[in-house]
Order: sequence, then C-alpha cells, then structure tokens
Amino acid sequence: MNNRAINSFLLIILLCTLGFFINNAKIQNDDFFKIHNNIQQITMLNKDFNLYIKDSFQYNNFDIIQKKLNSAKEALYTLKNYKIFQEQRDTKVQNALHLLDLSLSEKITLMEKAKSYKAILNNSYLIIQIILKKQVTKDLYSVYTLVMTADKNPDLDIQKEIDYIDTLLAKKNSKITKSFLKHAKIILEYQYKIETLQNKIVKLNLEQKIDDFSQEYNNYSQHIIQKAYLAIIMLFLLLLLSLFLYLVYDYKLSLSRKELKRFRETVENSDNIIVITDEKQRIKYVNTAFTKVTGYTLEDVIGENPRILSSGDQPKEFYENINKTLYAGKKWSGTFINRGKSNNLSYEQATITPVYDDNNQIIEFIAIKLDITNEIIAKEQLYKKEKLLLQQSKMAAMGEMIQNIAHQWRQPLSLIATASTGLAVKKEMNIPITIEEEIETLNNINNTTQYLSETIDSFRDFFHQHKEKVHFSIKNVYKKTLNILDAKFQNSNIEIIESLEDISITNLDNELMQVIMNILNNAKDALEKNQRKLIFVTLYKNNNDVIMTIRDNGGGVDDKIIDKIFEPYFTTKHKSQGTGIGLYMCQEIITKHMQGDLTVQNRTYKYEDTEYTGAEFTLTFPNGGNI
Repeated sequence: MNNRAINSFLLIILLCTLGFFINNAKIQNDDFFKIHNNIQQITMLNKDFNLYIKDSFQYNNFDIIQKKLNSAKEALYTLKNYKIFQEQRDTKVQNALHLLDLSLSEKITLMEKAKSYKAILNNSYLIIQIILKKQVTKDLYSVYTLVMTADKNPDLDIQKEIDYIDTLLAKKNSKITKSFLKHAKIILEYQYKIETLQNKIVKLNLEQKIDDFSQEYNNYSQHIIQKAYLAIIMLFLLLLLSLFLYLVYDYKLSLSRKELKRFRETVENSDNIIVITDEKQRIKYVNTAFTKVTGYTLEDVIGENPRILSSGDQPKEFYENINKTLYAGKKWSGTFINRGKSNNLSYEQATITPVYDDNNQIIEFIAIKLDITNEIIAKEQLYKKEKLLLQQSKMAAMGEMIQNIAHQWRQPLSLIATASTGLAVKKEMNIPITIEEEIETLNNINNTTQYLSETIDSFRDFFHQHKEKVHFSIKNVYKKTLNILDAKFQNSNIEIIESLEDISITNLDNELMQVIMNILNNAKDALEKNQRKLIFVTLYKNNNDVIMTIRDNGGGVDDKIIDKIFEPYFTTKHKSQGTGIGLYMCQEIITKHMQGDLTVQNRTYKYEDTEYTGAEFTLTFPNGGNI
C-alpha cells in the first residue's frame, strides 16, 4: 500500500470519527433536551400534587390525578433508564438521581394514599351536605362549618373536635343526626390522616431534590457538552490539518510525478547509456541510447547479465574487481570494451552505483555509461599523427644536426689535416724539426680531436630518447645546445647576450634541449637580413616559477599570424627551409610532456642606446620546474 492510499485511508477514518462524534453529540444533545423535559414534567407534576394535597375539597377529579400519578411514574422510569445515567460514573449525579428516585417514589405512594383518603372525604362531604339540606340545627351547622374549614385552619385541634363530635353522638338519638355526625367525624379523621401525609411529603423535600438533581445534571451535561464540542473542534481542526497536509502531500506528489516523468524522459532520451539491474545483476531497464550503441532492445536483454556485451578484450580479473567493489557497497568507475549485436566494438566510460533499501540491503545497480568510441578512435588517430609529427620533427632536427656537424667539424678537421700534412712533408723532405715543434703539433692535433669528441657527446645527448625525468641544470642544457650551434652562429656573426641563473630542475632534459635548439635556429633565420644580429637569453626564478626567455632583434612576427605559429605545418619559410612542425612540437613538448607553458610576443626594447624590435619566446615552468 503506497503512502497516498494510507493517507487517504487515515483521512476517511478521521472523517468517520468526526461524523461519529458529531452524531453522538447530536444524540446526547437530543437526550439532554428530553431529560430536561422529563425534569420539567416531574417538577410540574410535583406542583400539581402539592396543590392537590392542600385542597381537600376542591380537587375532586380522581381520573386526572390518577393520570398524573401514572405520568409521574412513567417520567421517573424514563429518567432512570436513560443510557447516559446507566453508563456515566459521575457519583454526584448518580446520588442526586437516587435520592430523587426514592423521594418521588415515596411521594407517589403517599399521593395514592391521599387520593384514597380524598375519595372517602368527598363521599362523607356529599352525605353531610344532603343531610344538612333536610335538617338544619344549630349544632349540625356548627359541626358542618367546623369540618368544611378544617383543612384551612392550621390551629385547629382535630382530635379535640373529634372528641366533641363523639359527645354529640352520645346525646343524639336521631338516625339522620347520628349519620351526619359519623360522617363529620370521618372527615376530620381523614383530614388528620391527609395532614399527616402532607407532613411526610413536606419532610421528603422533593422540590429541593428535584432542584439538586437538575443542578447536578446541568453541571454534568454542560461538562459533557463542553467536552463533546471540544472533541469535535479538535477533530475538526485535526481534519483541517490533515486535509491541508493531504493537499500538500498530494501537491508534492504531483510535483514528484512530474519530476519523475521529466526524469524518465530525460533518462530515456539521454545520450548517456543507462542500465539498471537487480541485486543479482539481471537487467531490468535500458534506455534508447543503449539500444542505439549496442543494437540490443530491452526485450533482447531483459533478465540477462550485462556480460553478454563482453568483447573478450578485458580479462576475467577485470570483472571480478567490479563485483568485489560493488558488493562492498562502493561505486565503481572505469572503461568497458563491449561488443554490440552487430559485432561492433564500443568503448564506454562507466560509473556503476549500488542502490539500497530501507534495511541497507542492495536491491539494484545503476550504470551510467558514456560512449567514447569516437573519442578513443580520435585519440588513436591523434596519437599516430603526433607520432608522425614527432618523427618528422626528429628528421628535420637530424638534418639540422648534420648541417651543424658539418659547420662544427670543418675548421677542426682542416686544422688536423694541415698540422699532420705539414709534419709529414717536413719528414719526407728531411727538413729539421725540433722536438718542441713536433710536440706542439701533436698537442694541437690532440686538442682538436678532444674538441670533436665533446661535440659528438653533445650530438649523442641530443638524440638520446630515454624520456626519463632527471635532475639537471637548465644552464648546462642550454650551453650544450649552444655548443652544437656555435659554429653556425659564429659564421652568421650572431651575438649572444646572456643573463643566466644556475637553476636545476627535475624534468626531461633532452626534450628541453630540442626546444631551445628549435627556438635558437628560428631566431638565427629571422636575423639573416639584419646588419647587427642579437639574441638575448635570460634564465631566472619568479616566486616558484622558473622562466627562460629567448629574444632576438629580427623585427618580430607579423601580428596577423602570431597566433598561428604554434599550429602544425604553419610556416613563414620557404618549403626548402622548414616544415612548420618545429614550434608546434616545441609547444607540445613543453605543455604536455614537461607540464610548462610556451608563449611568444613581440617586444620593442633598447640595447646600447639603440632601439630594436623582435620576437620573445617565454618558457615557464611552475612548481619550480619539477614534475
């Protein structure tokens, strides 16, 4: 059952509860009115009973009084049998009702006796009135007056009057007179009994008990009504709150659904490959990008293991490492070499993440993969291209080196030839040679040979391809490079002005030598038409950066092409003089291999009071030049 169903169920329960409380409150409210009517009825009946008991000769409708007695019994029975009085535990109300029950029941009993007494009274009253009409004497009339006012004379001593009538009975012989006096006596006797009943009724204090019960019940009912209304208000507020929360939840749910729909559409239409598997790595979902790259549809791979894509180009340990990482609860990232439905290879950069349930158990895996096949192919092509460019650069450098060797060795070889030939001619012609001359000649030949050996070492260092980072002095690398170019520069009358700090770094020394040689050769070519040919070389540290600059006075690079000189095959020289790959390879070496930077700009400056303009190449090595 989802959260929305649960919330709807709880809302229905709350509505039903509120309806129950409202209905129950209505029922209790109706009962309260009925009970109050019962109390009013009992109160009115009690007043009627009081009137009846006081007026001995006025209230003679016995059927009416009997109905009222029955109504009182029925009202009391109904009152006692209300559910609220049978279930409630308020002792004050229970006690008040119990006292009312006792008192009212007792009063009803007394009233039934009074009704019987009044019937006898009325019968005797009628008889003495009939007799009085036939025979009126002073004694009889005084007795008649006495009995007719007996219920209205509180000071009357009824027993004394009865004794008086007994005296008259003893004196009178007439049957009619005796009958009159007997019934008069009966009236006084029953009037006395009624007064006795009335005293008992007064002691019952039923009015007070009705008032007490009414008051206790009013207090109780008010308390119950307040609690009921408070409960209804609380439930209503709770209902409003629940309804508000439900609407908020429903609104958020609708937003979530929209977001989920957008997310699903995004996933479905994403260029990234999305694969979702269960905890046992059985495929549950793939998007359209998966089908586009592999050729497999969801129906083809549902329930399958992603290894169906394995190309066989990756070892078993590769997949074991993936499982070990994922089931350890960690995210795995790497590259797959997969084979599609059409047997085509694809390279996929992937990230696989485990998904957990509320019990922290893995329930599925989500793989997000990027098809990098084109990038891999492009990288391989670029690698081949760079390799070709590097080879071309080396070949060009080798041609430069052969020229440099020719320039560098021409004069020393001529010196050796001249010295050895002169010494041989003198020996053949028996021209005397002193020991000193012979030793000097041999020393010159040896020194020249040593010089040639040093140049060979420099050439060998240049062509050495170890590509291992070593700790070296930049100044020494520069000097070695200049030593190779020295003859060519001297023949071109180029002046080298140096300002070099002795800075050592851990980097690629041979690559740096190639870069310096290429820049110096470009500077030499730019100075061919100059009358005075100057090259300025500086080496210094700026904070933690090692900076080397090479500046000439060849007029600089045309502003229209200065941004292109590091592009491959771009050259301003004739085809016979350059390939256009030298500066491109220099920048590749500095930025990619040596983790530095190579820039160029035109500079105007003064040297020995003369203003010059030329190109300045700046080599920058951060972090002290170390890699």
